[in-house]
Amino acid sequence: MDEKLNPLRLVLLTVLIGYFAFLFTRPQPEEPLVTQAPAPATTPAPTATPTNCLGQITQVAQGASEIRLTITGSAERILVYTDQGNITAATPEVGSGGEYRIRTPGPATAVQLDDCPVLNLR
Repeated sequence: MDEKLNPLRLVLLTVLIGYFAFLFTRPQPEEPLVTQAPAPATTPAPTATPTNCLGQITQVAQGASEIRLTITGSAERILVYTDQGNITAATPEVGSGGEYRIRTPGPATAVQLDDCPVLNLR
């Protein structure tokens, strides 16, 4: 009876080796669309006079690992503050039509468009 199981064991071993070979040889994902810059964990103070503020955040929804924004007007970049660091995203890369989605390492504490005042989320 043990001799009948040997081909089955060989097939299972081959499948396992093939699975792990697939995991280690598959192509790695491209560079992320968003770059994370190291920064202090404190939320910055709002700027006094916005110089490049052509957009306005109208709606914010956030999850554990992303933030969704609805924006009126225009903006070149979105800066998201988290306790793990800041994330700067170019608006053409993270959304369009006034709706933007940015992945974050943790919950966002504040968000800012270009040089507009900071919107605190706490």
